[in-house]
Amino acid sequence: MAQVWVANETSAILDNMSSFGTLAELLALIERTFSDPDWERTAHMQLHALRMTLGMMAEYMASFEMLATQTSFNEAALEDTYICRLPQLILLKVYSQTSLPSGLAVMIYSQC
Repeated sequence: MAQVWVANETSAILDNMSSFGTLAELLALIERTFSDPDWERTAHMQLHALRMTLGMMAEYMASFEMLATQTSFNEAALEDTYICRLPQLILLKVYSQTSLPSGLAVMIYSQC
């Protein structure tokens, strides 16, 4: 798709029929053409699909934190989503504690 778009825009520029005149207009056109029209819904789906596998904690935490900022989930929903995606061995460790960590940030970094 991008290759066709570039070919069309290049032809338009060469024919003096370009739809943009400045770099800002070009960047806006690229954004409109290639950006996700519903980025929050996409982040929700990616967050729900995210799973941590043993040995991949740092990658899971980084991905989770990045996606969490793109959603409108409240703290409780984020905590629930984070816990539900942990491997069984870690879940058992978390739930065997006499008191659970309070807050998502504390929960994430207590796993390290």
